[in-house]
Amino acid sequence: MKHIYMLFAALTIGTTALAQLPDGSIAPDFTATDINGVEWNLYDLLDEGNTVILDFYATWCGPCWDYKETGILEDLWSTFGPEGTGDLYIFSLESDGSTTAEDLAGTGSNTLGDWITGTPFPMFDNMENVFDEYTNTYYPTIYTVCPDGVMGSDSTMQYTLVESGQASFDGHVTAAFMDCANSITGAAPIMSYNGDTSACGGGDWTGSTSVYNLGSDDVIAMTFNVALNGAAQADVMWEGVLSNGGSETVVLGTFSEVGELDYALVSVNGNAWTAEDAVAVVGSSEATSYVQVRITTDNWPEETSWDIYATDGSFVAGIASGSLGGQTDTEFVWDVALDLNECYIFTMYDTYGDGLYASQWGDYTDGSASIVSMDGMDDVAVVWDYDGATGVEFSSVAAGMEVTSVTGITENDLTSSVNVFPNPFSDNTSLSFTSAVAGNASVVVYNLVGEKVIDMNLGTIAAGTQRIELDFASMEAGIYLISLTAGGETSTLRVTNTH
Repeated sequence: MKHIYMLFAALTIGTTALAQLPDGSIAPDFTATDINGVEWNLYDLLDEGNTVILDFYATWCGPCWDYKETGILEDLWSTFGPEGTGDLYIFSLESDGSTTAEDLAGTGSNTLGDWITGTPFPMFDNMENVFDEYTNTYYPTIYTVCPDGVMGSDSTMQYTLVESGQASFDGHVTAAFMDCANSITGAAPIMSYNGDTSACGGGDWTGSTSVYNLGSDDVIAMTFNVALNGAAQADVMWEGVLSNGGSETVVLGTFSEVGELDYALVSVNGNAWTAEDAVAVVGSSEATSYVQVRITTDNWPEETSWDIYATDGSFVAGIASGSLGGQTDTEFVWDVALDLNECYIFTMYDTYGDGLYASQWGDYTDGSASIVSMDGMDDVAVVWDYDGATGVEFSSVAAGMEVTSVTGITENDLTSSVNVFPNPFSDNTSLSFTSAVAGNASVVVYNLVGEKVIDMNLGTIAAGTQRIELDFASMEAGIYLISLTAGGETSTLRVTNTH
């Protein structure tokens, strides 16, 4: 039933002009009675200085169930809820009016399991009216509402929200406290992986995490459990003084084997702690200096995006989510030039989390993707490939590449290689393109009344892929036209600045 509701929601939006509430919107207040007969009011909790997470879901929703199974919301509740630091509440809001109490308990015909057992926070059934009031369009939708009250025109307090989504434990902590500027009582470290994500040429790699203290008390000691591909590694102990707002990088170890690195913060200042993270560290396959990214979309192309980054963190090429919208079952090819003896990471994303495995939802064609080393117009070797028909689902999948040989670039037309990422964007974006020959190049940007707002003479460029940073910070929000000239060709495309 993945997209049945989404398609209906899209139809509703088209006829009522509704859309998902954007970040920073005022969260509508509501009062509701949970399945245990207890009445709750959202704004009462916010008035008391609590951050509130709203989890809108349906009992039949696969990604909703998968996220419940992670236990992340339960861990947040036990750590920061009323029996923890007392700074956070979570509402579980079943929002499909056609489901039943039996579905919620896991005994009905329209459910994926028992949603009640093991859920310690308030649960509500038949919340479709609140779902609609928040103009939601898909399941799950997870908001974080901040206790940042501002006085409304009716002299009542109003509170803003962000869509925190199916975030990690630390991702929710960041949204609930750092982004909400709501300090946690006691010590409260959050983790963010900042180590290597690939092993170029089969060499060693180092795992590390950045730790940030959101709490009111100093962090003076931490213990981390570490595992690589399921095998326990030596625990990592840290001691020092990490005050509120401070950060520290903790090295988790240096490894030669690639794969899944799992690490958990299990003790803070001598007290038990629950925070987990995992990262896939990939090896590298040999590639030529010219590769093609080939993707055949499924029935939901707007969910697909990809990027390539060098191991130093610099962006090389990619497309943003939504860029392929409306182009179902269509093959796309992007030319990308890479540097000899350098390593790169290709990552492909699917916002729904089911990859290109479309046939599971009905009579739809599965998509596919590959990276192919090229020499001019000739395929040299497949660096990486994926076929949705195998049944493999993903939210993101990565592949490493090590450039070991130089090959020629195909004489493709300029237009097919031009890419702006991200688009839409706020203030800044990157323009990348591939020129088959060396020559003069320029970029000119016009607003919709024909005024020239950016004029860049790039001088003489070499053949290959080029990347240009564009700064729209001083310009008004709106649509702009970029005119690129390179290698004797000109290409024009539309971009949107949301600032």
